[in-house]
Amino acid sequence: MAHIAFFNFPAVGHVNPTFGVVEELVKRGHRVTCTATEFFAPAVKAVGATPIAYESPFGEFYRSPYNDEMMAGEGLRCLDEAIALHKQVSGYYGDNSPDLVVHDFMAWGGRFYAAEHNLPSVRLFPSYGVSETFNIAAKFPWSAPDDPKMLEMVQRLTELLPTFGLPGDMGAFVTDVAKTGIIFLPREFHYEGDTFDERFVFAGPSIKDRSTFQGSWEPKSQDRPVLLISLGTAATGWSEFFTLALQAFGDSEWDVVMAVGDHVDPAGLGEVPANFEIRRHVPQLDVLRHAKVFLTHAGMNSTMESLYHGVPMVAVPQMNEQRANALRVEELGLGRHLPREEVTAESLRASVDAVAADEAVAARVRTMQETLRSVDGATVAADAVEGRLAADD
Repeated sequence: MAHIAFFNFPAVGHVNPTFGVVEELVKRGHRVTCTATEFFAPAVKAVGATPIAYESPFGEFYRSPYNDEMMAGEGLRCLDEAIALHKQVSGYYGDNSPDLVVHDFMAWGGRFYAAEHNLPSVRLFPSYGVSETFNIAAKFPWSAPDDPKMLEMVQRLTELLPTFGLPGDMGAFVTDVAKTGIIFLPREFHYEGDTFDERFVFAGPSIKDRSTFQGSWEPKSQDRPVLLISLGTAATGWSEFFTLALQAFGDSEWDVVMAVGDHVDPAGLGEVPANFEIRRHVPQLDVLRHAKVFLTHAGMNSTMESLYHGVPMVAVPQMNEQRANALRVEELGLGRHLPREEVTAESLRASVDAVAADEAVAARVRTMQETLRSVDGATVAADAVEGRLAADD
């Protein structure tokens, strides 16, 4: 069997979709190694792979808030991450190179390593795919094209690429299409999904049980509707949102499970109504199995997990990629987009109540749920990885 090396980008929304694929490949007898910061190492071990520890320039990126200060210079940090990843992991492998590199589309260090050692590779897209004609960043840009930090990143990357045997052309690097790209979305949800050709595999979400490292959850009552509220693992510290949610749903007919993240002190939110359960983090898959509505930041993982469990959404995005997801949710009639600037206790309550009562939304969500569940994402993705392994370059 083969040695397959996963190069991850150290963020929950990028790493979580890989676990089902990794576990499936391990079950098929492959040796799988995964780059991992300290936070992700236990989860990598739980699916049977070997974590390759490294220190990321992002630090505890999974805890980093999405705000203007953190997003400034994002491209530079991605480049520094790629350089650090390549340097540290190359030392681990030495002369014992893997047979195949599978890398997140933002884990540029994986591309550097594969090109340097002339290894076949597979590119993973936990969010929207990138082709010659489609790039979500063009629709919802991270930063202005004349941002000095972005220009510095482009210059540094352009100079670096030839050292790995890659063309020194930033545009070509970004739009280059791998021979095999795996997109963890259904084609039906993807913007311009019909423009992606046979090089792309729409595996859909690769969702696996995470209770071994996240714990479990059961509802207190089977008779009351459950509302899940979360702004994700990288919530901005927008404590006012959670205060408004308490006002909107306190002592209501909802049993509310609210995850506030690492930037809000639950004790600082004041008196908690009896119908609220507040934690920093919750086992999201368990809660979604029982939820009627998900009030979410619309991160792609959360969006896919919500649809997989047939739960309509009220989406309050915090950054451009999440805004893209929220608009897509509303465009497809799977819930509502509530812009941050329009959030009040009244608008939260009205939006959740409207989505909960909308039978047309419920029907469309059920259809999308059937689409997602009709495909075993882990199996499809593992087949694509093995297909790339067997193909002649």
